[in-house]
Amino acid sequence: MSSDDAGQQTISIEDLPLAQLQNIKAQLEGEINELTGAFSQMKQAQGAFRECKRCIDALSPESQDKTILVPLSNSLYVPGKISNIDSVVVDVGTGYFVEKSAKDAGAYYDGKIDYVQGNAKKIQETVEQKQASYRGLLEVMQHKITQQQQQQQQPSGQKQAGTAAAGA
Repeated sequence: MSSDDAGQQTISIEDLPLAQLQNIKAQLEGEINELTGAFSQMKQAQGAFRECKRCIDALSPESQDKTILVPLSNSLYVPGKISNIDSVVVDVGTGYFVEKSAKDAGAYYDGKIDYVQGNAKKIQETVEQKQASYRGLLEVMQHKITQQQQQQQQPSGQKQAGTAAAGA
């Protein structure tokens, strides 16, 4: 036994009672739901960053003095004009905005897209691992339930056989 193993004991899930397995199942379901929600939020953020990047890429000399709708909130827009296609205002989070060149803003959003994509991939891998653990747990639970049902049927089956033999 190494010093790292001291104080740690491994217990197989097959050795746990059904009640504890049900608690573990509920915990795994909660974790999977949380991670799935986080993954969905990552995909939404990635989509928003891609849309911002697309808008920056769409700026051209023809865009100059073009009338657009400027968002003040998620549901409130006001008319405005594009006065400068060389610089844009970038939302950097928590209510802060920074003026950047269109090129720097595009690079900023590319970085954000890559960062969110990397995190989404990690979350997806974790979800897949948790789902595999969940499936394994369900198999063990089903096996234990089947064993319990067989044990409950055995004594009644033996009694019926003994009664039939006595009546003969």
